[in-house]
Amino acid sequence: MSSSSNYIVATAGHIDHGKSTLIEALSGTNPDRLPEEQSRGMTIDLGFAHLQLDDPNDPEKNYSLGLIDVPGHADFVKNMVAGAGSVDVAMFVVAADDGWMPQSEEHLHVLTYLNVRNAVVALTKSDSVEDIEFSSEMVSDSLKGTAFENAPIIPVCALIGDGIEELRKALIKEIKKVPHSPDIQKPRLSVDRAFSPKGVGTVITGTMTGGKFTKGQKAIIQPISSETTIRSIQNHQNQVSESLPGMRTALNIPDMEIRKGKSRSGVKRGDTITIEGLGTTSRRIHVLVERIERDSKAGKIKHAQRVRFHHCSSNISGRILFFDNIELDAGQKAIAEIRLDKPTYTHAGDRFVLRDWSKRFTIAGGSILDPTPPRRSYRTKKQETFLKARSSSLGCAKSFLQSLIARDQYLPTAELLTQSCFSESQINEALEQTDSIGSGPWIFEKEWWLNLIEVAGKRIDTIHNKHPELPGIDINMLRSFMKKHLPDSKLFEILVETLQGNDYIRSGTIIRKKDHRPRLPETLQLAGNRIREALNSNPLEPPSPKELVQNEDDSSALKFLLETGEAIQLDDKAILLSSHFENSVKKVKSFITSNGPSTAAEIRKALGTTRRIVIPFLEHLDKEGITRREGDLRSLNQL
Repeated sequence: MSSSSNYIVATAGHIDHGKSTLIEALSGTNPDRLPEEQSRGMTIDLGFAHLQLDDPNDPEKNYSLGLIDVPGHADFVKNMVAGAGSVDVAMFVVAADDGWMPQSEEHLHVLTYLNVRNAVVALTKSDSVEDIEFSSEMVSDSLKGTAFENAPIIPVCALIGDGIEELRKALIKEIKKVPHSPDIQKPRLSVDRAFSPKGVGTVITGTMTGGKFTKGQKAIIQPISSETTIRSIQNHQNQVSESLPGMRTALNIPDMEIRKGKSRSGVKRGDTITIEGLGTTSRRIHVLVERIERDSKAGKIKHAQRVRFHHCSSNISGRILFFDNIELDAGQKAIAEIRLDKPTYTHAGDRFVLRDWSKRFTIAGGSILDPTPPRRSYRTKKQETFLKARSSSLGCAKSFLQSLIARDQYLPTAELLTQSCFSESQINEALEQTDSIGSGPWIFEKEWWLNLIEVAGKRIDTIHNKHPELPGIDINMLRSFMKKHLPDSKLFEILVETLQGNDYIRSGTIIRKKDHRPRLPETLQLAGNRIREALNSNPLEPPSPKELVQNEDDSSALKFLLETGEAIQLDDKAILLSSHFENSVKKVKSFITSNGPSTAAEIRKALGTTRRIVIPFLEHLDKEGITRREGDLRSLNQL
C-alpha cells in the first residue's frame, strides 16, 4: 500500500515570467480562476492546483503537492505574502530572456523572512535564448549569499514540455529535505479564500498546520472568537474525513456567513480557524524584527513608522515601536512592539512580513516573541529581559518556557505555551529542564515560590514565639498577612498545602509548626502552676472558677488550660483537669458495667464527689455519647 505525504509548493517571480503556464504544464490545471485574470493574462489573486508525484526511488512513496500560484505584479505582492505563509518549497520562476527582476527580488525577501529554506528555480522560456547557460549563471549570481544559493536551476519551456520532467524530479529532491509538517495538536487554518457555492453554504480554504480537523468537529474563528461546525472537508476536490498538517484544505461551515465590511460576524480571508483553548487575540504583539543585507531599497525603518503587518493570510495596518528608540537599517535586527489597528491571532514562534505603508516595498520580517503581551509592558525592564531571552533562542521550547516562568513567576499548568508553535511533549520536556516547581494546577518560578513559603513560615514562627500559649495562627489571619505578598488570592490555598507538605500542620482553621506545643509564657507560668495545684489538690471537689481566678494573669492562664485541653469546663461552676476527668470516665464505665444502669446518686457515691460536680459531669458524658439517660438511670452507649 502506497503512502502519501502532503506538501505546499508556491511559485515566486516577476510578472509575465510564466508561473501560471508552468503550473498548468506540471499539473494540467490552469490556476488563474478569476475571469479578470484569464482576460488580462496575469495572476491577480492566489491560484491553486494539485500535483501528485511518485518517488522514483520508492514505488510505495508519493507526494501530494498543493501548488500555489502567487501574483508577480507589484500591486499584488500582498496576495503573494498570503500564499507564502505556509510554504515547504518555493519554485522561483525566472524567464531566461528577462533574468532576475524586481519582483523576483522582493519575492526572495518575502520567502527569506518567512524562513523558507528550500527552492527550485524554473528557468522558463528556455527556447527564447541562445545561451541558456549564461542565463542560468546570471540567476545563480542573483541567489548568492541567500538561503537559495544552492537551489537547482532547471531550464524549461512549458509550452512544448521541455524540462518539465526534470523539474518534477528536482521538486521531489527538494521536498525530501523538508521535515514533514508536524502535528502538535494545535490545528490552524489561515483562510485564503471564502466563498459560498449555491446550495452548499460557506466554504473556506487554506493550508492546515499544527494539527488536524475532522468532519463534524467544533472550531473557533479568530479573531472574532465565533464557534462553528465543520460539516465536510475536501482536499483537492476530494471528500475526506479529516485534514492533516500540510494539506490544502476546504472546509464547509454552512452555519457561518462570509463577513463583509465592518460586520463582526462571519468569516473572511485573513481569519484563522482553530480550536477552543489555544489562546486569544491581541492588537499588540512583541516581535523580533529582522532586515536582510539586500533589503536597502526602502531605507531605514523609523520608530513609530506606519507599516502593514502580514501574517499568514492576514494583512493589517499598524505602527512599529522599537524598545530602543532607533532606526533599523538593512542587516540589523531589534525587538519591537507592533500596534495594530485591528486584533490579530498569532502564536509565539510564527513568522511575519512587514511592508511599507504605501505598499511599495517589503521592508522587514521576523518572529513573534509574545503574541499577547501584558498590559503596559512596552519598554518595561521585565518585558525587555523576557523578549531578549526569547530572541536569543528562537525555536527553543526551553528558552520560551523559562523566560515565561521568570517573567510571570506563576502560571496555570494548562496554559503553558498553549499559544505557541511547540507541542505538549516539547513543553513537558522543557518543563523538566526549567528551574520551576509544580504544585497542583500551577507552575511556579522556584526561587520566588520558595521565598513565599519562607515568608509564610516565618509569620507562623513569629506567632509561636510571641504567643506560645496559642495553638497556632488562624488561617484567615495568615491569609490577610500574605495578601500583600501574593499577586493572586487563588495561590493562598496552594501555599497552605505546600506548608502542610513541609513542617506545618493544619487543624481546622489553625495552622502551626509540627513541633509546636502550646505553653504558657513565663509571665503566666506562676498563675498556671497555682491553678493546676488547686485543681489537683482535690480532683473531684475542685474550687469553682470564681475561686480560681483572682486577677488577669489567672484568667489568661485558665483560658490557656481550657483551650489546650489540659482542663475541661463542665459548666460555669465546675472545672476538672483532663487527667482526672478521664480517670472518672473509666470508673463510671466500670461501675455501670458491673452494676447495670445506675442513678446519679449511685454514680456520685462511687466516684466520691458531690452533686455540684456529678450532675454536669454526667450531662457532659451524655452529650459526648458515652452514657445514655433513661429517666433517672444512666446506661452505657454501645459502640
